[in-house]
Amino acid sequence: MAVLVEDVTVWGVAGIVYAPETLKPVPGDGEQFTLVAYGDPRLPWTLACREVVTLHGCTAMDLEDLTGQTAA
Repeated sequence: MAVLVEDVTVWGVAGIVYAPETLKPVPGDGEQFTLVAYGDPRLPWTLACREVVTLHGCTAMDLEDLTGQTAA
């Protein structure tokens, strides 16, 4: 199984947010990392470990169908 994607948009980061006043980690909502969008004022205080992207226009395809299309 494969997925064709029409549009990939960079959204933000996942990481640990620190409080600027205390430089201590801000407790999250139970998740290991907090999602912080680009443009969010917490972004400069976030130690990012992953980039977050959104995928739009996704179409599932069988790999055999995809191979047949590229071979022709």
